[in-house]
Amino acid sequence: MIAWLAALLANGAAAGAIVTALVAAVLWMLSRWVEVFATRDGRRGERDSLISSLYAEIDFNTRDLELFLLNSADITAIEARIRQSDTYLPHVTDAHHTIIYSSRIADLHHLDDGLTARLVLFYCLLGKIKAQIDGINQPSFSRISANGQITVIRPILANSDECRCEGEAILLLFVQRYPAYGLVRFARKIVDTRQRSA
Repeated sequence: MIAWLAALLANGAAAGAIVTALVAAVLWMLSRWVEVFATRDGRRGERDSLISSLYAEIDFNTRDLELFLLNSADITAIEARIRQSDTYLPHVTDAHHTIIYSSRIADLHHLDDGLTARLVLFYCLLGKIKAQIDGINQPSFSRISANGQITVIRPILANSDECRCEGEAILLLFVQRYPAYGLVRFARKIVDTRQRSA
């Protein structure tokens, strides 16, 4: 074998072909390594973006739920007002944001497994709250009894509180599982506009 290689190298054309083939093979291997590292860095960038964006969106929604619960009229005052007037319609708006979650749902595999289930719960609760609020704004809401209206309104507050608690737990999990990101909640001003009568 060595004699064959020596004879091949003695022939100039064959030696050139071997060197060219070896260089081509080395360059091909290097290009594959560069591709692997670029893909890995791209995935890391996607993960970084996903973690930071989801954290910000969950922070926003959690803070909004906190403000909603803080500033909502007391449920007993709302119930009294509903019983007092059959034309009273509580004003409840929904401004939750799910753009990042819904547009990046295919990327959730970048997160730790335990977080994915909690995220799904959080965003499903937001969807449930939206559906309940939409129900209040339907014309049929004014046609049901006072007791029926109260039965529709009470779960909105309960689900909002559950979702707020879940959001706070998720934000804490993000901070604990991804300490290198330096995730910090946005210091949004809490405006207390409480109305204790409906």
